[in-house]
Amino acid sequence: MRIRLNRAMKVLFVLACALILSGRLQAQPQQVDGILAVVGDKVVLRSDFETDFAQLMRSGQVKDSLETVCMVFRRLVTRKMMLNQAEIDSLPLSEERIDAEIDNRLRYYQRQAGSQADLEKYLGKTLSEYKEEIRPRMKEQLLAQEMESKITGSIKISPQEVKQYYDAIPSDSLPIIPAEVEVAQLLVEPPFSAEAKDFAREQLEILRRRILNGENFEKLARTYSQDPGSKDNGGLLPEFGRGEMVGEFERMAFKLKNDSLSRVFESPFGFHLMKVIKRKGERVLASHILIRPEYTSADFAVVQKRLDSAYQLLTKKEISWCAAVKRFASADIGNKGNCGFFSDEITGGQKMLLAELPMDTKPIVDKLKPGEVSAPSKTYTPDGRPIYRVIYLKSITLPHQANLIQDYGRIQLEAESRKKEKAIEDWLEKNRKGTYIRLHKGYINCPDMLRWENQ
Repeated sequence: MRIRLNRAMKVLFVLACALILSGRLQAQPQQVDGILAVVGDKVVLRSDFETDFAQLMRSGQVKDSLETVCMVFRRLVTRKMMLNQAEIDSLPLSEERIDAEIDNRLRYYQRQAGSQADLEKYLGKTLSEYKEEIRPRMKEQLLAQEMESKITGSIKISPQEVKQYYDAIPSDSLPIIPAEVEVAQLLVEPPFSAEAKDFAREQLEILRRRILNGENFEKLARTYSQDPGSKDNGGLLPEFGRGEMVGEFERMAFKLKNDSLSRVFESPFGFHLMKVIKRKGERVLASHILIRPEYTSADFAVVQKRLDSAYQLLTKKEISWCAAVKRFASADIGNKGNCGFFSDEITGGQKMLLAELPMDTKPIVDKLKPGEVSAPSKTYTPDGRPIYRVIYLKSITLPHQANLIQDYGRIQLEAESRKKEKAIEDWLEKNRKGTYIRLHKGYINCPDMLRWENQ
């Protein structure tokens, strides 16, 4: 039983890896790349395999073994089959969606790297060059996903099927589920004083006048912007579309014309000055300068008093947790609509693995008993803003053998996944017979795939 316990591991693309797989890939010094398989009019390249294998090994989820090699190879051949069929079926895929997926991934990688400059240094190329390099591969992946969705999209699983799946597992094969918790946080952001906001706005108004008088936007962004993710690149942001930025920022971006400068405007992050470089359909490329108001000791005193009031009411049981979040939490941060509860990225449920709590949260939760709240403490948002919080431990489930009562959500996901895998296997079995497939056994020898070749 493969109940999924780990999140998707956070790894960067390794586009230039030259991993040598001892004994499994034969050295071919006369070749820059080699063809491992031909599927219809598509090819699986040695570099495709090396990239996917390297990413999987970096995740630490599997061992370096022939079984893993064959699993990756089989997945690549399967992807090519799906891509081949997607093109035959003319499945729709817009250029905007490809751009959006690339930009989303770049934003994630940039947060991991620290800044756009750090990411470009890691990649050894500009983001524009990187986007063009990975675009064909991204298009393939998205088309293959569309084909997979066409095969499995209508598959549902009933409670009876979940029970049948669980009952078929030998009792000695049921996994041990690590400790799980239900944890929430009440987040309060310090308010800015009117004086601090006025000062920040005026700083940007001065910069705006300097730009209108001929000074370079990018140079001023590098000098004055307080957005660490874009300032080193002259304020340039990854291309974005609707729903990807906070409302105030998005509305301004789609209001401006190409190469135009915005007025000074406010968002939850501070005050902005934006320059739209180009707009193509529902995609925008823009630069901005961010100035944040400065907090004063009086601002921190206000938020500490607010959080202390919430803490006292909670410890005296004079208010419920959800009522406290609704009454005291800041509106624009945290999962306020769900009473501030963390959620499991796999199941989407409120119960999550204790080991997967954020690093700055787990040590606090370790000291709590179910039903208790922590004393108010200071932490920081991902973009560096100070914030105060109280943490609530609703429940803890000790390590246990998987069962339908405590782990229904995880078992349901696994049963549904198996049902989808079976649908894909049936599709592969049916379609491989009509698809030209040739495998280069000089590179990778996976005996169980020999039957995939057709004469």
